[in-house]
Amino acid sequence: MTDKQTTTRRALDIEDYIDIVRRNLKWLIGPAFAGLVISTVVAFALEDTYVSEALLRIVPQQISPELIQDINAQDVAARLNGMIQNIESRTSLVNIINNFGLYKKERNKEPLQDVIDQMQKAISIKPVLGVTGGGNNNLPALQVSFRYNDRYTAQKVCEALVSRFLDSSTESSFQTQVMAQQFLQDEFDRAKRDLDGIEQKLAEFREKNAGRLPEEMQSNVSEMNALDGRLSSLAEQATRNTEQHMMLESELRIAKERLDAVKSPQNQAHNEHVAQLDREIEQLQTNIESMRDHYTEDYPGLQSAEAQLAVLKKERDKANKEKPVDTNAAAEENEMTREKLDAQSVLTQLQTSLKANELEAKQIQNATASVNAALKNYQGRIEDVPAGETVYANLLRDEAAAKDRYMQLQVKLEKASVSMDLERRKAGQTIELLDQASLPESPAAPKRAMIIPIGAVVGLALGVVFVALREIRDTSLKNLKDARLYTQLSVLGSIPLLENDVVVQRRKQMTWVSWVAATIVGIAIMAGSVLHHYLKKA
Repeated sequence: MTDKQTTTRRALDIEDYIDIVRRNLKWLIGPAFAGLVISTVVAFALEDTYVSEALLRIVPQQISPELIQDINAQDVAARLNGMIQNIESRTSLVNIINNFGLYKKERNKEPLQDVIDQMQKAISIKPVLGVTGGGNNNLPALQVSFRYNDRYTAQKVCEALVSRFLDSSTESSFQTQVMAQQFLQDEFDRAKRDLDGIEQKLAEFREKNAGRLPEEMQSNVSEMNALDGRLSSLAEQATRNTEQHMMLESELRIAKERLDAVKSPQNQAHNEHVAQLDREIEQLQTNIESMRDHYTEDYPGLQSAEAQLAVLKKERDKANKEKPVDTNAAAEENEMTREKLDAQSVLTQLQTSLKANELEAKQIQNATASVNAALKNYQGRIEDVPAGETVYANLLRDEAAAKDRYMQLQVKLEKASVSMDLERRKAGQTIELLDQASLPESPAAPKRAMIIPIGAVVGLALGVVFVALREIRDTSLKNLKDARLYTQLSVLGSIPLLENDVVVQRRKQMTWVSWVAATIVGIAIMAGSVLHHYLKKA
């Protein structure tokens, strides 16, 4: 078995690359020429698309807004978006398609909605910044364009779009002004009727109650408002006093528990015994009350419970009278700690604070009662006024509100009238045509000047890749450099390849014939594509 040896190829130099190109020239030129032919056929097979463009300028209001204000609620962007949506609506586009006979082939093959979507993509309405107007002022503008395969039709459709845009702008603005003025006029008439009705009622009331209208009503109301404020303040004080009282009681209970905790063990045990008897008596009393609700006095269980209750009460009274055994009183007195004294002092302070809190609560109750009495007094004064006084106050308030609304609507109606006059004179914010729809001279697509060279370059790139693959797979010796390197032998001489001249000549002729035929066919194909394209246009 023979082991295969792997030999690293030598680095190529300029001469090697020239030899590679010379050997594979036909594999480079062939794909490049094929790519040129294919790209030419594709480029001239694509349908021409022409773009007609028009430029619209947004003209601002001619009169200063400080003098006359436009009442249109929509800004420029909102108005433009609304007009664009109207123009690109289904109804509008179907009308244009039918009027100009657009997309005949597509309508025969595709649904109408797909044709409308295609036309929406062909329409372009976009803002343009930096359009110079009169006085070298930069004005906002819109560029309207339409794509189609016929340049004259593209121009006509673009003109129709511009015309619809201008008409929609004028109509939309004027309709907005009319609607605003009509709305304000209706509201103004209603406000005037309401004001006249309230004034009539007020006049009748004054005539009916002449000489009985109170003069001190306002002062009484002011005093009542002050007393209401005082009453609210007292209520807040009472709330704070209650919270303080609860806090002091809680602290007092804690202080008592602390004081009980430091008492002598004998007293603590005695008190616990009395407390236990109290709990038993309370439980037995509850049971007796429950049995009385269900049984009579003759019931044995009830009589037994009452007897037991009497025994427990005697035992508790006896325990209360007994004094706890004091085996070591002197020792307990000496062992009284500072903690007990401190607990007694805190308890005394809390009791004093609780008494002060109760005194303050009584004062607040007295003050509240006094304020309530004063309020009742003023309420009586107001109730002594004729019952129609409340109606009179309501009428005055309604008259003021109606008059204020009437004056506001009158000012707004005047502004709306001036704004409509401004719109009629075309002095408001308008859209005007800056550049007419253009007649395209050359197609915007396809870009044949880019497609054809790109096709040739792609073919040449494919040829280079193919040649590289052939060279990588070809491991034969190409020249004397390869022979010296791979055989590690000295080359004394070289014998040229000897072939039959007739065979060589015939091979060259066949090669030239093949290349000439391929070139003629490729040129014919390209010429046919170009000729077909221009004949189709004609």
